[in-house]
Amino acid sequence: MNNNKFVLKLYGFATAFLLFGLFIGYKLFHIQFVDGDKYRQLGEDKTLKYSTVNPQRGNIYSFDGSLLATSTIMYDVYFDSKTVKKKLFDSEVYNLSKKIAELKSVDKNIVHNSLISARNSGNRYYSIIKNIGKEDVDRVKSFPIFKHGSIKGGIIVEKKINREFPLGKVAERTIGYERIDENGNYRGVGLEHAFGKYLRGQDGYMLKRKISNGQWKTLDNELKKEPINGLDIITTIDSEIQDIVHDYLLEQTEKYDAHHSSAIVMEVQTGDIKAISNFGLTENGKYYEKLNYAIGEGIEPGSTFKLIAIAAALEDQVIDTLRKVDTSGGILDFYGFKVRDSRKGGYGKINVMDAIRLSSNTGVVKIIDSVYNKNSKKFVDRLYNFGIANPVISSIKGEPKPKIPHPNDDNWNGLSLPWMTYGYGVNMTPLQILTFYNAIANEGEVVKPKFIHSTRKFGTNYNKIYPKQILNKSIFSINTNKLLKKMLYDVVHHENGTAKNIKSKHLKLSGKTGTAQVDYAKDSINYISSFVGYFPSDKPKYSCIIVINKPNKTKGYYGNTVAAPVFKRIAEKIFSKYPKVEKYNLHELNKNIKLSKIQIKNSSNLDKIVSNGT
Repeated sequence: MNNNKFVLKLYGFATAFLLFGLFIGYKLFHIQFVDGDKYRQLGEDKTLKYSTVNPQRGNIYSFDGSLLATSTIMYDVYFDSKTVKKKLFDSEVYNLSKKIAELKSVDKNIVHNSLISARNSGNRYYSIIKNIGKEDVDRVKSFPIFKHGSIKGGIIVEKKINREFPLGKVAERTIGYERIDENGNYRGVGLEHAFGKYLRGQDGYMLKRKISNGQWKTLDNELKKEPINGLDIITTIDSEIQDIVHDYLLEQTEKYDAHHSSAIVMEVQTGDIKAISNFGLTENGKYYEKLNYAIGEGIEPGSTFKLIAIAAALEDQVIDTLRKVDTSGGILDFYGFKVRDSRKGGYGKINVMDAIRLSSNTGVVKIIDSVYNKNSKKFVDRLYNFGIANPVISSIKGEPKPKIPHPNDDNWNGLSLPWMTYGYGVNMTPLQILTFYNAIANEGEVVKPKFIHSTRKFGTNYNKIYPKQILNKSIFSINTNKLLKKMLYDVVHHENGTAKNIKSKHLKLSGKTGTAQVDYAKDSINYISSFVGYFPSDKPKYSCIIVINKPNKTKGYYGNTVAAPVFKRIAEKIFSKYPKVEKYNLHELNKNIKLSKIQIKNSSNLDKIVSNGT
């Protein structure tokens, strides 16, 4: 009986083990052949991943070929000590140590001990060397152990791309930067961000395997998609002119202890920005390109707006230049608020031309108020017709919309017209002001300021040139434009001109001074000193604006003494690059110059004589 029970139990256990075995076999079969792909994928997901391979960002060049921003490829080298077989490691580790020590200029024993320690601890991501170039990487790959590759030799090479700026701080804010935020969005400023879609290129992908401690090892020959490098950008910036503007603006900003400053040089006919500089004062008293004030900061233009107001009246044909106006002892009263001239007692009776030459606040305000006070909408509509109420660029972000008050605004009042006439209650950026003055130099044609000349792809025939954009074919009549040019010429060359101090012996300059009060609602008033114009006066090639904000009042604050001299120095320096060609009559030269013991046999001999200073 007991034997029967034992046999039954034995059969029971055998049956149970059989069923369990069948179940295990079924599960193995199911996992292998039914859900195999699913579980293999889960395993790979935990040990393999696709990693982004960044493309090489395009370079940014100046118009004359200087590098403004470039990407350099550097490499970091690591060692997976666990993947190398013991026999290979033991036989070659000392020779590897010597090679690494030579490369890094360190003691070979220190390197040897570190490699042994990494091996003993099973370190799978030991750092060998960082930030080396392609030649050094190829050299490292030939070292003992490493020459066997990533699987047998344990070498791990990771590529990274660094952004460098060869000109340092020059035009730093205009060149700008671009970064990716935590949400994967591109953020930045300047050309780097404005034209990021061209510079970025397209990402590639490669496979990495998880090794230990959250570290991932690049698998050789597993590049699944090649990255496409970005396009190069050729800007309109001229590196020589940029250096000139940078140096002279910085020098004057420091001289007058200004809070910040900006300067722009634009090519008149094309709108190409040849130079742009900005300086802001840091907490430690140093200046650097803190913000792009030239593009992003709206200011009250002050006296530089007077010419815009007079241009509106001339174009509306409500004034003529011979009309006289009494400056009323240098003070006008509007509802208890005073408009004052910088000269005590005013300028007596002056005409429209004199009002601009002398930069008379009372003169310009009285002229405009007398013809528009009953129809201020006509005046402001003309300003809008000039286009000064619109931004002038769309590529670089950060440009504010100009503020030009309009009679339809809820806050328009009796002070709005006289105040805006001489540049208060108005808000424009230096670039917006310059764009208007550039139109005067360009016979009334408004061109859009341009920062990019072309884009190209290295090693290909791709080369896209960006043409100039005309915002308005003509905002003035020929006669108005002629009169405005005469006014700006007289500001520098007339005996009563406010900028007669910058009259040059080398070329003719035209422009307008500006001295605007800021913080006038506070006890301590500060100033913005500016000068905007073009050169040479007869055949304008460049327009330029200088704005120096809050100079030390004890050293000076008027536009003609603080900003205008920078304009003159920039203009003279730029044109010193172009040789002056003069033609000589050989017969007349022989008559007027006594050449002792020298026979002029041909024109080449004459060239030799003149070049030697004889």
